[in-house]
Amino acid sequence: MWVKHPLIKPQRIEAREYQLNIARSCLSGNTLVVLGTGLGKTVIATIVIAEVLYRKGGKALFLAPTKPLVEQHRKTLEEFLNVDGIVSFTGEVKRDKREKLWKEARVIISTPQVVENDIARGIAKMDDVNIAVFDEAHRAVGNYSYVFIAEHLKKDTLIMGITASPGGDEERIKEVIENLRIENVEIRTEDDPDVRKYINPIKIKLVRVRMPEELGEIYEEIKSLYEEIVGKVREEFKIFITKKRVTRSDLLRAQEEVQKAIADGKDAYYTALSLITAAIKIDYAIENLEIQGFEAFLNYLEKIVDEGNRRSGTKAARMLIDHPKFIKVYVKAKEYEKKFRERNPKLLVLKDLLDEFFEKNPEGRAIVFAQYRETARIIVDALNKNPKIRAVRFVGQASRNGDKGLRQKEQIELIEKFRKGEFNVLVATSVAEEGLDIPQVDVVIFYEAVPSEIRTIQRRGRTGRRRMGTVYILTTEKTRDVAYFFSSKAKERKMKRQIEKLREMLKKSKKVKVGVSPAVTPERKIEKKKGQLSLTDFFDDSPSFKIIADSREFGSEVIRNLIREGVAVESKNLDAGDYVISDRVIVERKSAGDFVKSIVDGRLFQQVRAMKETYDVCVIIVEGDLTSVNFNQNAVMGALASLLVDFKVPVIFTKNPKETAELIKSMARREKARGREVAVNRRKKGTTMQERQRAVVEALPNISATLAKRLLTELGSVKNVINADVSSLMSVRGIGRKTAEEIYEVVNSDYRGDEE
Repeated sequence: MWVKHPLIKPQRIEAREYQLNIARSCLSGNTLVVLGTGLGKTVIATIVIAEVLYRKGGKALFLAPTKPLVEQHRKTLEEFLNVDGIVSFTGEVKRDKREKLWKEARVIISTPQVVENDIARGIAKMDDVNIAVFDEAHRAVGNYSYVFIAEHLKKDTLIMGITASPGGDEERIKEVIENLRIENVEIRTEDDPDVRKYINPIKIKLVRVRMPEELGEIYEEIKSLYEEIVGKVREEFKIFITKKRVTRSDLLRAQEEVQKAIADGKDAYYTALSLITAAIKIDYAIENLEIQGFEAFLNYLEKIVDEGNRRSGTKAARMLIDHPKFIKVYVKAKEYEKKFRERNPKLLVLKDLLDEFFEKNPEGRAIVFAQYRETARIIVDALNKNPKIRAVRFVGQASRNGDKGLRQKEQIELIEKFRKGEFNVLVATSVAEEGLDIPQVDVVIFYEAVPSEIRTIQRRGRTGRRRMGTVYILTTEKTRDVAYFFSSKAKERKMKRQIEKLREMLKKSKKVKVGVSPAVTPERKIEKKKGQLSLTDFFDDSPSFKIIADSREFGSEVIRNLIREGVAVESKNLDAGDYVISDRVIVERKSAGDFVKSIVDGRLFQQVRAMKETYDVCVIIVEGDLTSVNFNQNAVMGALASLLVDFKVPVIFTKNPKETAELIKSMARREKARGREVAVNRRKKGTTMQERQRAVVEALPNISATLAKRLLTELGSVKNVINADVSSLMSVRGIGRKTAEEIYEVVNSDYRGDEE
């Protein structure tokens, strides 16, 4: 079923129970929505905006922290809302134009800094703003622009805050609630009953990487240098460092205190400042070696050497490059580079993981998250040596140390190319963690663990949106890498406890109401105040799509379940198959027992041939437990192999008629989304010229039906495909060097007759 509303375009938003429940709650008062990545926070906001504009008119303000997020939300709202006057603001839109649009627009999507400045200049009037949505609402603390904007909204402006993860700090959560004048908190986790049926499981795998012995020696040497420098600070300047185990936070705090002392005229502390700065540099070098890998470590050492040799270089850098231990570490690192340049252990593991993944899933997508831009560059260079992989670096807009960032337009273009498959691996820094509409991926790989629970959740949420996903977290053994992993896990557990605690705390509060899954508290109802907005049950009860079923299937549990799911089922006597999903997809349903019998009596392959004559995509669904049927295992395995390899027909096993109906409905929804009509096809009298041409090209090595179409489309004819050189073949999306070379070799090698 679809959400039906005068200001929402027909059949655009699926009516999900938990989203509508949360939307109703949002309309009852200022609400903070805590909902996992990929569960539709923007969809809920769209429903609420539509209802407020419909009932009260005025304007809607949608705030997002980054330019790419603003652009993404604008596209989403334009896709869903049946409203004129949807505009987006960033700093690139000139002030005069913004002033005009503030008066004319109905929905404004903007970065908060622009709105804050426009309020301060008197350009933006909040009098007409009847709803304000704060995306990534956990930022509404301190001096962030969200706080300023909320203060300038009318008292009766409906406020909606949305976030995937509010963090584990109770005081911070309370500050967000206070700053946004929150009255309701709607919390859903993946475990809530009304959410669980809409999500897919995510496999999380910790991959431990061992540091090579030669690298271990360098590691111990540089740690010894760090301890020596810190020990000297502790011995000579006890006032600043007293702890035995010193962290980077301790060093940064000490550095700040020393700088204040020097500013007060205490010149004797300059040596302390140099020592502490040197210790911080070495700590970063150690972190690079532990987490980012050898190449990043060596690059960092070379930056220190370069800085120390410059006239303008810091005293700390000059001190380090003259230190015997630093010299020893640097010399050993250069020797290691000559011997083992291609043996970065994490990089090798990463390459193996992705090689194996793309071997099994040539059309798949993966994201690799890396902490630093330099690491992302190293990873992209290494991955692109594999012909199966088309990797691209995805970084933020700022340029740093000569490394040019990606403009908003470039980011959007890269995401679109990733969506289309021009790239199949996105190697991203933190810019891809928050909010961006990055397409569904099958695999997410953390090149390093991150100690932040929010960043971990946001990274992980990039997979498992439409199907089961896998997350790999690479950690170097016996380093802070492992500590970061367990730190994020502990913080995530703490955050979940805090959310539960928050639920309980808010339940006791008279100021704030807390909403949970109705399946948990079925008696709960949203109280309505006089004159308060309420979301009408805007459901489109008409069937969203139809299928055709063989008349012999009517009366089955599958048909009943399909009808319960709102699918229109038309009865016809079919020559082949049981369910026509579209003009290209047909399904044959068999019980486990009938499947085995049809193999024995030969019916199965006759039925498959009949379906293949008239439909491009044929699917066999086997319903029930195959192990409960007496059968010859070799015969069944042989039949399955023939169906998959010879006929290219997938065989899918379901537990019961309900599961079969859900699968058929999902296929029908997918076909309708692609614009496919439901049609019973007549038997083909013969193959078309295009089909014959595709068949010839499909006979080439490693060429699927999809790649055959691409080759013919790009190169124009079978003749051009056959005569193409390696570079021409590689210009076609999806054709790597290895495949291109194999095709060229098959086409151009002399035939030597049958081998004896």
